[in-house]
Amino acid sequence: MLARKEGIFVGMSSGAAMAAALRLAGEMSEGRIVVILPDGGERYLSTPLFEVKRKSGLRLYNTFKRKKEDIVPIEENRITMYTCGPTLCHLIHLGQCRRFLFSDLIRRYLEFKGYQVTHIMNVTDLDDRTIEGSGKAGVSLKDYTGKYYQAFLEDLEQLNIKRATEYPKASEHVDDMIKLTQKLMEKGYAYEKFRSVYFDISRFKDYGRLSRIDLDKMRLGKTVDLDQYEKGNPRDFVLLKRSTLNELKNGIFYQTRWGNVRPGWHIECSAMAMKYLAPTYDIHTSGVDLIFPHHENAIAINQALTDKNPANYWVHNELVMINGKKPSRFSEEDTLFLRDILNRGYSGREVRYWIISHHYRKLIYFSWSKLETARNTIAHLDHFVRKIHFCQTGPGNPEMDQIVYDVRQRFTESMDDDFNVSAALAALFQFVHRINKIADRNGLSTDDKEKALKVLERINSVLGVMDLAAPVAGQEVEALIEKREQARKNKDWESADRLRQELKEMGIEIIDSKEGPVWGDVKKKAP
Repeated sequence: MLARKEGIFVGMSSGAAMAAALRLAGEMSEGRIVVILPDGGERYLSTPLFEVKRKSGLRLYNTFKRKKEDIVPIEENRITMYTCGPTLCHLIHLGQCRRFLFSDLIRRYLEFKGYQVTHIMNVTDLDDRTIEGSGKAGVSLKDYTGKYYQAFLEDLEQLNIKRATEYPKASEHVDDMIKLTQKLMEKGYAYEKFRSVYFDISRFKDYGRLSRIDLDKMRLGKTVDLDQYEKGNPRDFVLLKRSTLNELKNGIFYQTRWGNVRPGWHIECSAMAMKYLAPTYDIHTSGVDLIFPHHENAIAINQALTDKNPANYWVHNELVMINGKKPSRFSEEDTLFLRDILNRGYSGREVRYWIISHHYRKLIYFSWSKLETARNTIAHLDHFVRKIHFCQTGPGNPEMDQIVYDVRQRFTESMDDDFNVSAALAALFQFVHRINKIADRNGLSTDDKEKALKVLERINSVLGVMDLAAPVAGQEVEALIEKREQARKNKDWESADRLRQELKEMGIEIIDSKEGPVWGDVKKKAP
């Protein structure tokens, strides 16, 4: 009783006592543990008894635990990630942009911290919506989804999202899904009904832990064939769905012991995650709109098969509000696609900045004026970079090393704290302000320019929004710039303005500074 109450370990070897104490300490947020070492423990204190995994330094909010947690990878120096990818039935919309940008931000930051990241993003090309869409379009499922897959990759490039390690397609892994379903049947977690196979949620006692679903609303024995359904009506979900006559006619079926079927949505992610990662991987990223039923069902499948949660950390980003409304998973009403924005003259870089500048667990409210603000911020950063490249050469500044250290330290500390991007960006813009003051006063030495650009490159390896290359003008542009400078020296303002307009029509914007003309690409104003 004393040992249980006071946390004292007795009657065991020193090594066992220390191991038990460390394990218990890992489960405590505060308190005291007293360990009595019968032989003094000298030989245990001088040799490692067990490996202590290195923390990444990054803390993220784990939806499964409802708290921030240190990210401790399963494997030293390596992180495994899984992201719910697109359903290939339309172009990607702003909500999906946020989901994919968030996973990209995590991946980039972990690489910034020295980790090798294996990132798997599934592609849903076989489900209710893709089949319905291809039927309405009058084309094969392969051609229909292939068009949207290519558009998806092009849109990722527009947003400067790094390619995932793999993009497995559901249609190419049906055999894996059938095998998992067979195993679930053998373990008593699935049953066949009218030639479809369902997961029996009554057999899984932890069902609802992720989504905090009200288990009293469970309708035992009731089934649902739809891939997407409401949280207030949990039912046994479909693993393999009996193919309809129309699907049979179009060759969308797979022969199994239960008949001609095709997979449901939830078994797809489970099968691909297990194949490309492991029964348990480090981080699962997605949007809050997929917590139920999709992620809840994926956890049920995985734990029924392996007794393990598929991910150690479930990390979800919030939604993008359009017209003050949450976009519906069941309708494209109030949906804004990325290409709608690009067609208005905005760049992927501006969209990227606008989205990642918000904390991932906060709702974003879309407006065109907010995109304009993002555009102006990007223009400000571009001007700062050009200024570093082209400002006059001055003496070395003794504060430069401290300034560089400060921005990197504050940026890292902010991002480590559950991606406190507001504080991270504040650190960046304080750096911009400090360097601007030095450049305006005395210019920058070649060495200081290099230091400033190097730390910006490190930060931009995470943010992915800055263009750090020095602007390069062709001979014709250089000649016009020189001609305009001569006109300004001669106070021929009319010619100088005319040449500025001529350069602008060529896509070159001139900014006059006391160090001389600074130029870059014209920022087109959206209509």
